[in-house]
Amino acid sequence: MTIYTCPYCGVELQNENDTFYCGFCEMSIKSEDIQENGVRKQIPFLLNTVTISDTEQNTSQLMQRSTNELIVMLRLVRQKRTDFYNYLRVLNKAKGDFQEHAELTGKDYEFWTRKAWVLENILRDRTGSFPERITDDYLAGLAARADKINRKSMRIRTKNRTKS
Repeated sequence: MTIYTCPYCGVELQNENDTFYCGFCEMSIKSEDIQENGVRKQIPFLLNTVTISDTEQNTSQLMQRSTNELIVMLRLVRQKRTDFYNYLRVLNKAKGDFQEHAELTGKDYEFWTRKAWVLENILRDRTGSFPERITDDYLAGLAARADKINRKSMRIRTKNRTKS
């Protein structure tokens, strides 16, 4: 038997005129957020779904993205910033005819630096910090923790006690 439950606390929802309400949380639950049988709302952690072009969204749009997506984006942006920094160093050493390219590369470097700051600050606002280094191991650990949390049920197990 399927029991519709709250995605936050796992309590069975009350259905009133096709509106689901959680008595424990004291709020209505959107139909897309309703869970079944105390299962947690699944949080996907798909590393390959985020691309560098996603990072070019404005700050308001980035604020709507999940924390995990922002962490992956921050890694991509930091790499892009490093690439432009290295290009800029080479162009500045070459001088001469490359001055125009150096100016354009400098603007790109500034863009990616500011984009990194935006992502870091959104993460800081949400979690109180942001990762200093984002390695493959760090991301694999996040994915493993997300998977483990996704599998945890919100059902309270009670033992059947016989009353004497």
